Amino acid sequence: MRLVVAGQGHVGLPLAVRAAQVGHHVVGYDVDPHRVQQLTAGQSYVRDVASERLRAVLDAGVYSATADAAALAG
Repeated sequence: MRLVVAGQGHVGLPLAVRAAQVGHHVVGYDVDPHRVQQLTAGQSYVRDVASERLRAVLDAGVYSATADAAALAG
């Protein structure tokens, strides 16, 4: 299943990463391009999500982050 989690803060990021860990393809959407850059680089700024967990779902191709609302279509 493909999911979009809007907002990649202290609630959205842990939700998105966990959904990706259990096998969903997740796009994390956030309006802050700097935050999206950090996430894409595998750097978590949320205490509940270790950067290693974030990098694992990025490397597996089941999580991506974007600030481009057009990327959510389909």
